[in-house]
Amino acid sequence: MSTMYAPLPSNPLIDDIRCAWAQLFGMFVRSIRKKTGCSMEEAASRIDMTVEEWEQVEAGTLLPNTPDQVRVLAYALDVEWDAMVDIVSLCRGAWGVM
Repeated sequence: MSTMYAPLPSNPLIDDIRCAWAQLFGMFVRSIRKKTGCSMEEAASRIDMTVEEWEQVEAGTLLPNTPDQVRVLAYALDVEWDAMVDIVSLCRGAWGVM
């Protein structure tokens, strides 16, 4: 018997809900970046991210997976840690946390 857990079967409704929350997270990132007057290129270069990766973050298709990645993203946006935690908490459904 394997000690590895099998992944849960995909549920299209849950996948759609996670996608919507991820898109909302990306909208927050885009809004903050634009309010600071920073281009995608500038924000991405601050944290050694490619512009393509930054575009994926803003589209909600690439999410930070660790607190350190959230902290780096906050740095790129020049956002206080507490504010970034609030955004992640609001959009927690993107990570499957309801």
